[in-house]
Amino acid sequence: MVEAVVLAGGGKQEPLTEQEGVKNKAFIEIYGRPLLGYVLQALNEAPSVGKVVVVGPEPELQSLLNRGYEFTIMPERGSMLDNLAAGFEAVDRDRLALVVTGDIPLLKPGVVEEFLGFCGNLENDFYYPVLRKEAFARLFPETERTYVRLKEGLVTGGNLGLIRPAWFLDNRARLEMFISYRKKPLKLIKILPFILIIKYVCKTLSISDLEAFLSKLLKLEARAVICELVELGIDVDKVSDLDLVKQALDNLPARPG
Repeated sequence: MVEAVVLAGGGKQEPLTEQEGVKNKAFIEIYGRPLLGYVLQALNEAPSVGKVVVVGPEPELQSLLNRGYEFTIMPERGSMLDNLAAGFEAVDRDRLALVVTGDIPLLKPGVVEEFLGFCGNLENDFYYPVLRKEAFARLFPETERTYVRLKEGLVTGGNLGLIRPAWFLDNRARLEMFISYRKKPLKLIKILPFILIIKYVCKTLSISDLEAFLSKLLKLEARAVICELVELGIDVDKVSDLDLVKQALDNLPARPG
């Protein structure tokens, strides 16, 4: 069983939040439930997830507790990494923890379980989902994503992963760059060693190449989890994303669990 840290901090005025009349997009409601509520329900119902810690604004989080969601409140501190550090202080630092953003409302308990199952024996320090474009094209052809071409095909990242808190708390600075490039895979390519850039140009750069590079860069054992769990990649950043999610909640065939 793993513990989970949900990042629901921050808040800025943008077209999406202005339209919905909230300061923080995690509290945008769809059919009477906030985006964060969908994430919490998935985690609360996933058999392999134990304690759930949510980092965010205290008043709004207390309101969710009053509505019956089960989690521990950790007040937000500022940046994403500040909030991640706060969340990790509330879980076992030596065991892998699930890190999830609070804006992926299509997350389901079965999706969480599938991802954890794909991670295998959990011996590494960092597991990150690599999602295939084909899955998005099949299920959400209208979604806008940034993809990078690797030997295995066109892929993008997700909004959930496993990381060992002890590594983060001791080596936080090493993660700054990776986090900043999380939604900009083409920028990540630019920091590759020359030989890997050549491989990228020749369309032979592989996921295993990137695993080895990131393991060396971050000084940990990293593993990419290749999958088609598109629910991990459908986050709500724009008004069009919200419209897509509303439609998906009505029409997407439910996964088991």
